[in-house]
Order: sequence, then C-alpha cells, then structure tokens
Amino acid sequence: MNSYDPWEDARPRVPAGGVPAYEQTDWGWDAAAEQDWDPAAGLGPEQLADLERDYQEQMDRRRGSSEPPRDKWITPLLDWQSISGAFDPDQSRTEESMADEALTNKEESREALAFAGRLVAIPLITGALISRAITEPVLSFSLQNNPNAFAMTGRQKIEGASAVHLEETRVKMMMAIGQAPPLDDESMLRHLHEYALEVQEEERQHNEANLMTAVSDSISAMVFFLLFVRDTQGRAAIFNTLGRLFEGLSDIAKAVMIILIADTLLGYHSEEGWTGFLDLFLGHYGIEVEEENILLFVGIVPIAIDVWFKYWIFIGLNKISPGAVVTIKQLDRH
Repeated sequence: MNSYDPWEDARPRVPAGGVPAYEQTDWGWDAAAEQDWDPAAGLGPEQLADLERDYQEQMDRRRGSSEPPRDKWITPLLDWQSISGAFDPDQSRTEESMADEALTNKEESREALAFAGRLVAIPLITGALISRAITEPVLSFSLQNNPNAFAMTGRQKIEGASAVHLEETRVKMMMAIGQAPPLDDESMLRHLHEYALEVQEEERQHNEANLMTAVSDSISAMVFFLLFVRDTQGRAAIFNTLGRLFEGLSDIAKAVMIILIADTLLGYHSEEGWTGFLDLFLGHYGIEVEEENILLFVGIVPIAIDVWFKYWIFIGLNKISPGAVVTIKQLDRH
C-alpha cells in the first residue's frame, strides 16, 4: 500500500538537465516551483481590467513617493550652495560682481539713450525729406492743373465771412474818425473783394500745409514703428532702463508720480484738457469734427484709460511695489 508523502510536492522539480532552478524569496534562495499555468486563465475581461487598474494605481503611488515635497520653498534654506550663493563670504568677489553690474547698467543706459535719439531723429528727418522731395512737387502740380484744389471748407468760409465783416467794420471806423479817406459803395466793395481773395489764398495755403503735415507725420510714424519693432535690443535697453529708474524711486515718489499722471489725465478737470488737446491735434491737420463727436470721445476714452489704470495698479504695481500701492491708498483718503 502506497502511503502519501506530504513532502513530495514540496521538493523542487529537477529539469531534464539535472540541475534544479532556484529563485530568491523573502526567506532566502529556494527552489523555483514549476509554473506551467496562465495567470489570466479563468478570468473575465472585467476582472483583468480591475487587476490592471490596481497595478497602475500601485505604480502611481510608488512614483508619487519619489516626487519633491510640497514645501519645496524650504529646500533653498537647507541647500548650502543656495546659501553660499546668496551670502558670498568673499567680499572682493562681491564687490567685483557689483562693479560689473554697475558697468553693464551704464552701458545699457547709454544704448537706451542712443536708441531713443535714433527713434526721434530718424523719423523726423525721413518724414521732412520725403514730404519736401515728393509731396510738395505733387501738390504744386495738382494746384497748377486744378485752381480749385485745396478749396475752403464750410467752416473756413464761415470764418472768412466773419473776417470780411470785421474788415468792413474796421474800415468804416477808420473813416469815421478821419484816419482813412472816405470810400463810396463801389470802392468799399472793391476793397472787401480784394480782402476776401487774400483770405481765400491764406486758407488755401493753410490747407496745403495741413496736407503736407499729414503726409510727413504719417511717414515719420511708419518709420518710428519699423525702428521700434525691428531693433529688439534697443527696445529692451529702453524698457530695462525705465524699469531701473522706476524701481530706484522711493515708494512715496512712485505714488506721487502716479497720482500726478492720473489726476492730469483722469481728474475732474481733465475734460477741458482733453477737449483742448483734441482741438489742437485736429486743427494741426485741418480736420473738422463736430462738437458732439468730441464730447463722445471725451466721455468714453478717459473712462477706459481709468479702468485700465486701476487694473494695472491692482495687478502690476502690487507685484512691483506694494508700498507704493499702500501710499496711494493713504493719499486718496485725504
């Protein structure tokens, strides 16, 4: 009768070569059991998906344990290289670094000034030369072929009629006090006709000059834009220099400068300033705009600038200089 031996199944299976296979376990090196079974046998698709998901979650937890801690900002305090870089015990090396930085800032400031000079000089010279060399001959040719070119506008005609009426009143006053010889009606009409032609010629020349100014300024603006866009190094030098100048001011100086600019552009008295500026700007180019359009512009644009200005103070200035923001709030209370 054959008795059952419980150790028979625990013995390692010896392969055909005669040498048993071993594997490392938690209790040492043991003989590897023969694995001739498929782990996926007898499992459905849902069970296999659950096993794969559990495996992925376990691997994700292992990877998460190797990530840096949440308080990563503490690591510079524990890093000797960061501490030695922030506090260099070598005074000579620190002085040399500060001298190099000062020299770099000086060269950058010079480059910024040179670039600003080019931004001003080159567009102005280019616009003036092109307007004199091309625009003026073209306008003169147009006037020769069309005598009615650059005719008076409706507003200019009204202003010219007022000027003729004032001249008639002046002549009559001079005649009344005996400082001018008496004139009959025909002589008065002839004098007023000549004066009206002079007014018309002045307004025509004024219109021609306005057109030349518009062409010259347009060319200058195009040249300025091209220079400012293409020269990235000079533009960066200007921005860096302005940033250093602004950061070098105290919080009170920053606050006072910001309040001065804001009150000038957006104060309670700025409506008259915007209206006068638009009149000068439009009159420089001979553009006639209705008063309602100017009032509409003054009612919309300053408000939009005020909103943007407050947004910049809340977002940008808080990061650059929080002390200036506090000073501005204190000054606005008084």
